Amino acid sequence: MGNIFDLMFEVSNEDRFSILLRLEEGAMNVTGLARELGLTTQETSRHLSRLGDVSLTTKDAGGMFTVTSFGGLTLRLLHGLKFVSKHEDYFTTHNLGNLPDEFVCRMGELMDSTYMDDVMVMVHSTENILKEAEEYVLNINMPFIASAFPFIREAYERGVRGRFIHTEDLRLPPSMMDEREKFFDDETAIKIRAAGIQEERLIDEVDLILYMNEREVGILAFPMLTGRYDFAGFTSTDKKTHSYCKELFQHYWEKAKPVR
Repeated sequence: MGNIFDLMFEVSNEDRFSILLRLEEGAMNVTGLARELGLTTQETSRHLSRLGDVSLTTKDAGGMFTVTSFGGLTLRLLHGLKFVSKHEDYFTTHNLGNLPDEFVCRMGELMDSTYMDDVMVMVHSTENILKEAEEYVLNINMPFIASAFPFIREAYERGVRGRFIHTEDLRLPPSMMDEREKFFDDETAIKIRAAGIQEERLIDEVDLILYMNEREVGILAFPMLTGRYDFAGFTSTDKKTHSYCKELFQHYWEKAKPVR
C-alpha cells in the first residue's frame, strides 16, 4: 500500500514537480530534461530516481522517462491544489463548504481562468455575456443589474435562450422596478415565456453566482465567510472552465423546481 505522506513529500519539491509536468507532455531522457529545466544531469537523475520509487515515473529500455498512469492521475488531482494555492487569499476569505465534492475534486479544471475582483469589470463582463450570446445564457443567483436590462431584451429578441436559477431571497429591488418596466412590460414578459426561450427555476440553497453563455464564463463567484458576496471571482473563455461551469449549472438545474 502506498504512503500518501511519502507521495506528497516527493511532489512538494519544485524541481520534481516541474519534471512531472514536463514528462506529462511527452517522454524525455535525463540529458534533455536537465537541459530544458536548467538542472544538472546528476540532480535530474536523482529526482527521477525518487519519482520512480513512488511509482510516478518509469524508464523504458531506451532510457526515456515517462509519467506512469498513477503519476498522470496524481497530477490531475494536484492541479486542483495548484489552483487553490494560486488563489490562496481568495479561498481564505470565501466559503466553498457547500460546493458538491465532485466539483471540489475537479477544481483543477479552473486553472486557466482569470481572477477578477473589480465590481465594475464584473458588470461589464455580464453585459458582454449578453451582447455576445447567440445560443444561450445560464444564470445562477446573479443579482439584478439595471444597465443589463436592454441587453437581456435584445438577447431574447435574437432568440437566445435563458435559464435562470435563483433562491427565494433574490428579488428585484423596488428601485429598479421602473427601469425594468421600460424593457419588460407584462406583454413582453408573457411573449418571452410563451416562446419558451426563458426558463426559471427556484432552489432552496445555492452558494455561488454563475453567469455564462455558450462561449464564455462571465463570472463564477463564491460567498465570503459572512455569506455575503463581494463579486470577486473567476472569468474565462477556456474550454475546461466552460465545461466545468456548464456541468455545475446543470447539477443545480436538476435540483431546482420550475417557477409556475
